[in-house]
Amino acid sequence: MSRFTKFTIALCWVMSLALSGCGITPPQDLLPVDVDDAAKARAWELKGKIAVKTDADNVSTNIYWLHGPDREELRLTSMLGTTVLLLTQDTRGAELELDGKQYQGRSAAELLERLSGWPLPLEELPLWITGQSHPDDSLTLDDAGRPELIEHKASGWQIRYQSWQQQSGAWVPRALSLLHPKSRIKIQINQWQALASPGQARPKTSPKEPSHG
Repeated sequence: MSRFTKFTIALCWVMSLALSGCGITPPQDLLPVDVDDAAKARAWELKGKIAVKTDADNVSTNIYWLHGPDREELRLTSMLGTTVLLLTQDTRGAELELDGKQYQGRSAAELLERLSGWPLPLEELPLWITGQSHPDDSLTLDDAGRPELIEHKASGWQIRYQSWQQQSGAWVPRALSLLHPKSRIKIQINQWQALASPGQARPKTSPKEPSHG
């Protein structure tokens, strides 16, 4: 078991409860907006829960994720809001803050796997977590025309969608599972908010189900 996981488990063993119902507060340079399709959100943030299971580890924690065109902020927190891990990435590279120390790497995915041994698909997740697929993904739709199964053959990941919800005017996943020969990830999204810069923000739109082709 890695030092990363030992530290995380020590702080996260009481995290079986879901996040509280408090709302998301976006960064000052971004405004909350409504979109009729998650693909139209160039930036977003979410709150939820994530569980990661590998041959060596089994960890469950709360997750906050801020996604933008040129930056990422992934924060794991305890039930009381204490930050367990902070992973950021921008055009200069990635940085991970853990146990009062900072680590740098070329990418967030490379840095996280090096310290934890978790092969999380952080490059692809922004699409999958909002119900979108890559051009080379194999896609199976449900009766409502939303993704039910995505297979990313290049990396070996399978993404299964258990339920959907309307958030910020768009249909986004509520619960999904990511399967890989080396790990299994479960994500529950409690809140998802589309964001835009003040100059890009548009009036709120009427929600409708996105089409996937």
